[in-house]
Amino acid sequence: MKFLWLILAAALALGSETWPSSAPSAPLAGFSYSPLTSQKAGRDPATDLTRLLDATRPDLVRLPIYWDTVQPSPDRLDFTSVDVLMKVVAKHNRRTGDHTQVVLTIGARNFLYPELHSPDWAGPRAQPYLDQVQSGTAYRAYIDTSITRYRSSRLLYAWQVENEPLDTVGNDFTGEDRITTAQLQWEIGEVHRLDPAHEAVTTTYDGLNVTIDMLQLWTPMLLSRFGPNGHPEQALAAGDALGLDLYLDGPSIPFRHVTSLNLRSEWKEQAVAFWADRAQARGKDLWLAEMQAQPWSNAGTFGPSDLIASAIDYRQEHLQVVLMWGVDTWLDDPAWLAAASQAMAILRAEG
Repeated sequence: MKFLWLILAAALALGSETWPSSAPSAPLAGFSYSPLTSQKAGRDPATDLTRLLDATRPDLVRLPIYWDTVQPSPDRLDFTSVDVLMKVVAKHNRRTGDHTQVVLTIGARNFLYPELHSPDWAGPRAQPYLDQVQSGTAYRAYIDTSITRYRSSRLLYAWQVENEPLDTVGNDFTGEDRITTAQLQWEIGEVHRLDPAHEAVTTTYDGLNVTIDMLQLWTPMLLSRFGPNGHPEQALAAGDALGLDLYLDGPSIPFRHVTSLNLRSEWKEQAVAFWADRAQARGKDLWLAEMQAQPWSNAGTFGPSDLIASAIDYRQEHLQVVLMWGVDTWLDDPAWLAAASQAMAILRAEG
């Protein structure tokens, strides 16, 4: 316990962010959307996405290419679920004059619960079986065909390769399903080989605060009491950009009951500054791949005003992309949809 308080004291000693005299260049801002969100609610995905685009006018939308959806059998590929959403974005642009683009996410690990979206034919949803099927010709056809099908689209901004591939994300539907380093390297290599015009980003989360991130980098043996800590350094090395998933409130947030939301907000802003510096030193981008933009079930106190405050904080940092997470809440609550629109406007405003 004494060690815990020493770490917390060190974190507090980091102090507040000193804002630059003028804000950095505005990032591209948008949100993540999965058709599963609408299907689960009994709604039409195309209609819901159209509503979200009209309300927020985003720069980017992150869309999934779910392995289990587009490859229902080893010898069959069906991209209808993706094409429908791409057409929605294209229609929105023609109608409004916007130039919204998409980030397409490929891989066995993809965003939205249960994280691993593998088809039944692929076998057990755990390692080492997952690695074996990912090394097979059927899975590799899914990866390569996804890339070649959309690489020439004017809507495409970048590829996300896997989702938190190096991290342990526990749930009741999968076992150990972290993607091997070799497999992740192959997938990123395929993006570079087949589509050198677009970046490949991969995602993770950081530790409690910058102190923990520093310990993970330089003295990882001291971290036994502090986890989960993600793999930001490894994800940064793997891709063209590091995508951080940052949440301020929810049941999985470490020490949530002994820290305030304001303090955790300050820590995350400091983390963004820290990782932005490390990315810039390598000539790479930093994304907020998931910026909390909804409460976490009924377990948190994160509200619309906190979303707006987060946008103000992150606007001061050197970010190239910010993607909000929470459209299922936005679609059901006009107050949250309005807050998301306001937060997006703040992020996109030139300083």
